This record gives sequence, structure tokens and C-alpha cells, in this order.
Amino acid sequence: MIIKTIQNTEHRQQSKELETVQLTQQIDIMTHTIQRERDRAAELELRARLFNFGKYKSADQEGMLDSLGAKVEEVYRGCVGDTEANLSTLQMLTVIESRLGELLENVEMIPKERLLMAERTKEKERRLRLRDEKMHQAKQHQEERLKRALERAQADIKKTTGKKLMARSQPPAGKLKTSQVYDISDKEKEEQLYFFT
Repeated sequence: MIIKTIQNTEHRQQSKELETVQLTQQIDIMTHTIQRERDRAAELELRARLFNFGKYKSADQEGMLDSLGAKVEEVYRGCVGDTEANLSTLQMLTVIESRLGELLENVEMIPKERLLMAERTKEKERRLRLRDEKMHQAKQHQEERLKRALERAQADIKKTTGKKLMARSQPPAGKLKTSQVYDISDKEKEEQLYFFT
């Protein structure tokens, strides 16, 4: 009986220690997360200050926000479709994010064979589209060449009158004569210096 109570207390103590370790780990994780979020908030606050510091005028900011909102709305309609709801830009971004999460989860559930088959068909469509574009460009280039050739054929013939202009010829380069007399005299001087001094 006493042994059982000792075992029970040891078991409780071990479970409490384990629970304490888990709770301290969770506290560490939470403190790291809080610190990271504080750093992120400070960075965002700094960016907001820089943005509002005068780098952009309020009219420019409004224009940028409107264009950004239009782009988000375009992406929203592409992802979710047309809806009658009048959502703000932030709400549309939230819906897009949740839709993207759903799609990523669904992609993980698709069998690999089916996914590979879909990728192959997409690649085939891309190659066909590129080939069609290349053929269209070649046809357009050929039409331009024919048009230029037709313009050249219909243009007036330019007849040159008079003698054809020739480039001025350069006079022949004169050959430099190196006098061997100086060479001989230099050799003689060297010999005289060598033998007679």
C-alpha cells in the first residue's frame, strides 16, 4: 500500500515535471513569437513613418492605393469570381489567402500521376502557343519583306549621271634609305677605339 502511494507520487511528480518542461517550452516559444512580432511591428512602424515622412505626397499615396486596390480586385475576381458583396481591399486579400490555402491543400491530395499528366498538358499547350506565335511572327516578317520588295520595285529608278566617284588614292610611300656609310664609319670608329687606345 505504501509502495503504491510512493509509486503514485513518483508518477505524479514525473508527470508534473514533464508538464513543467512542456509549459516552459511553450513559454519560450511564445516569448520568441512575441519578440518577433514586436520586431515586425517596429519595422512596419518605421516603414510607415518613412512613407509618411514626405517622400510621397498624399495625392500620390491615394493614387497608389487606388491602383493597388484595383489590382487586388482583379486578382480576387480571378481567384474567387464575381461576387455582389462590396468588400474592402483587406477583406479581399483575406479571402484570396484562404482560397490559396484551400487550393494548396487540394493539390497535396491529388495523385502524383494525375498532377504529372496535368503538367504535361499545360507544357504541351505552352509549346503549341509558342509555336503559333513564332509562325505568326515569321508570317508577319515575310509580309514586311514582300511589302518592302514591292515598294523597291515600284520606286523610280535612280540613274547616276556622270562619272562614278572614285576614292582618292594615296601616294606611294617613299622608301627610307638607310645609309650604310654611317654604319661602316661607326664600325670603323669602334675598331679604331679598340685597337688604337
